[in-house]
Amino acid sequence: MKIGFFDSGIGGLTVLKKVINNFGNHQYIYLGDSLNVPYGSKPISFLISNLEKILSFFDSLDVDILISACNTTDSIIKKTNFNLENYNFTYISLIENAVEKVEKNDSVLLLATENTVKLGVYKELLTKKGLSKYEEKACPLFVPLIEEGYWYGQMADSVLRYYLRDYKSKYKKVILGCTHYPILEKQIKKYTNSLILDPADSIVDFLEKEVQLSKNTGNIKVTYYITGNVDKFETLSKAFMFDVYYKPTFKKIDLSKKDNIAKKVLLIPNNNSKKG
Repeated sequence: MKIGFFDSGIGGLTVLKKVINNFGNHQYIYLGDSLNVPYGSKPISFLISNLEKILSFFDSLDVDILISACNTTDSIIKKTNFNLENYNFTYISLIENAVEKVEKNDSVLLLATENTVKLGVYKELLTKKGLSKYEEKACPLFVPLIEEGYWYGQMADSVLRYYLRDYKSKYKKVILGCTHYPILEKQIKKYTNSLILDPADSIVDFLEKEVQLSKNTGNIKVTYYITGNVDKFETLSKAFMFDVYYKPTFKKIDLSKKDNIAKKVLLIPNNNSKKG
């Protein structure tokens, strides 16, 4: 099966990795829109226009399933009633599946981008659950920190402490409402002492129970399409996916070209790109 993923950068790798680990050899395609990272603080009007280009791109590749690996864009799709009927793939929502892990009377802290908090999709869905306590915390410095490769050490610790110093044992569950955040999961757990909910686990559950995606053996390959710095993305992706045995291919792409919508994938030559 041909499965697509997209995110503003490397965050969606946290979803891709768990899908690969659970379902093995499918045809995986990942779009990292690092040219426009972070989505969490961009104007919604820009993100809607950009999202149309991304979905048309995946439609041109004839993917069977498109997995939302970005909470901000998933929020836009849910909040704006974004029309998905013109696309031929099955779209899977990160947020809808994530809230399934929350139970009535839970106390929940949502950590997310500014736009995800502002759009309020998590809040709308979780309010219906009858939570005992709920709070949202925007952490806008997390994504730039992660995209620059500061996953550990003094700089990472100072940023985590800045946002989370008042949340020790305050909530039963913490939702990582941005796919970048699981890269900092151990540190977030340390500062909150809460049960961490990674929406990627809910995606795996949905693929297993609802889609009944097969678990295939064989050589795993992933094609990465990158709008920004390919070498930087490649370096970070290899650091995160170091324990996944697979063959990645990295390609530069320009989503601003209309050729992508016309069943063509416009690639920009990347002389330094290489297969790992």
